[in-house]
Amino acid sequence: MKTIEKVLKAGVILVAAFVILTVLIQRVDVQPVGVNGTNVGFASLNCWFHDLTGMHMGIYTVTDWLGLVPLGTYMLFGGIGFGQLVKRRNLFRVDFDILILGV
Repeated sequence: MKTIEKVLKAGVILVAAFVILTVLIQRVDVQPVGVNGTNVGFASLNCWFHDLTGMHMGIYTVTDWLGLVPLGTYMLFGGIGFGQLVKRRNLFRVDFDILILGV
């Protein structure tokens, strides 16, 4: 039972940290330094890091293609779930984990 309490506390702390970070990004050092003058939170830090690293189209291309990996994962689990549905002939006989991933 203590494990569940620890996991629950950790989850609450992470959600609170997410909310705090989101509010800070919206409120702290917001300047129109983005593409086409869009507002960016923590603008000084973001501009400093961009000046430090620059723009590399090779890295952009790699990260753009890596964005397709989750889509492949979705299709894989969708195929597994569909296979179980066809084999077992009942939606409620499909593994619960696969159903949750589908949702």
